[in-house]
Amino acid sequence: MEPVLNNLDDFWLFLETAARHDYVRRLADRLRVHRGDVIGVYLHGSSALGGWDPRRSDVDVLAVVTSPGDADSQRELGEALAAVESCPGRGLEMSVITAETAASLADFSFVVHINTAGGNEVVVPGAGHPGDPDLLLHCAVCREHGVAVIGPPPAEVFGPIERNRILAAMRQELLWGLENAPAAYTVLNACRAALYAEEGALCSKVEGGRWFLRRHPEHPVVLAALDPEAPQPSREVVAGFVAPQLSS
Repeated sequence: MEPVLNNLDDFWLFLETAARHDYVRRLADRLRVHRGDVIGVYLHGSSALGGWDPRRSDVDVLAVVTSPGDADSQRELGEALAAVESCPGRGLEMSVITAETAASLADFSFVVHINTAGGNEVVVPGAGHPGDPDLLLHCAVCREHGVAVIGPPPAEVFGPIERNRILAAMRQELLWGLENAPAAYTVLNACRAALYAEEGALCSKVEGGRWFLRRHPEHPVVLAALDPEAPQPSREVVAGFVAPQLSS
């Protein structure tokens, strides 16, 4: 049955969603050409949580394989995945990890990491790398909300992660954001961290902002963060907004 499209926004959302799923299916096909041990490929981030915006969102993907391979094969795989054309949004952010890492998050090792956001292709082989702490939140979101493009349901692949580890990872992301990320990114991350601390639910940055506004209507910092056209608050204002989440 064809989806019912009630207005132009629905139409564009349908096209954007179809484009993302087509792109990730092509990623999965390319991955299987290079690796015969693929367990699953999963959409996470705003593509799974909602709030995906082609003006400022990446396509976030986790792929799970059985073994890491060597540095040369890791780089070759990453370059092949980065070369898949027509990525929607700002670009691809993808990590390939082993099933052991997905199940336990005992460390943050990965097979290869690819980032093409902003037109700058970055491929990082995992061999000899200390690991990527961002994987903790990626895997937590994937377990609860990930979309399986191929493979079993994500809860069968990604293990549970303790609340204290998730909160610690959120604080570290906020600290990183204060120094490195745009104001809107950090403000909305603080909102979703507050939501998780209060309700134990993982959500998108946009939903975190909307949740905060339901409790603090017309909050100017959050309203600005949710509006891509609005002037963004200063670093000092953002730091003041984030401070309660760092101390909680």
